[in-house]
Amino acid sequence: MPKKVKPRIALVVSDKESNAQIKCLGVDLLELRTDLFKKLDPAYAASQIKLRRVLKIPLLLTVRNQKKEGARKIFSDALKWRMMETVLPLVDMVDIELSSPLLNQVVALARQHSKKVIVSSHYLDHTPTHMESIFKKALSTRADIVKIAAKANTWDDVLRMIKFTHPHHKHPLITVSMGTWGTISRLLLPAAGSLYTYTFLHKPTASGQIDVKTLKSHLKFYYP
Repeated sequence: MPKKVKPRIALVVSDKESNAQIKCLGVDLLELRTDLFKKLDPAYAASQIKLRRVLKIPLLLTVRNQKKEGARKIFSDALKWRMMETVLPLVDMVDIELSSPLLNQVVALARQHSKKVIVSSHYLDHTPTHMESIFKKALSTRADIVKIAAKANTWDDVLRMIKFTHPHHKHPLITVSMGTWGTISRLLLPAAGSLYTYTFLHKPTASGQIDVKTLKSHLKFYYP
């Protein structure tokens, strides 16, 4: 276990939560799911992100546009790119999928604006056996942080994710086991070395998420 474990909390938000609801939660990162905004419009997304800036919490831009990425709305890569071009300069970090055709463009844009890049992989129905090769492929893209999120269908899947995470914790890594079996991973994977554990305020955006108040109380108990 890494020394002095202090789990960092990423709160997933859209445009539905108010700043008043967020500001006292004590989270470490806001993941802005702009694809969940009521308008899929770059200018609208920019205005919403500027409102979040006053909270003085680091902002992560995430735009999911394919079902395999966990998107709720399916839309074109062209619109996703326009969102990225408009909004990426306003945030601190960006999440782009390893499978995205826009990967190289987004990484280059992020470097141009000195923003950190999370390169993420999502497996919504299983936990892959080749996580090592996924990790290496993501690193080859010059990712600052690698994220692997996979559904756990058994307790063995959760154990495999823990066993994968710990040896790689020296490189910035986020791991998530989704699903009912994976709920416990929201507490365990930070101890194994995962940088962030994701949560929500009103409605989960991925299976197995724990609401922010419950998660914080559990983390405070297990990580005094």
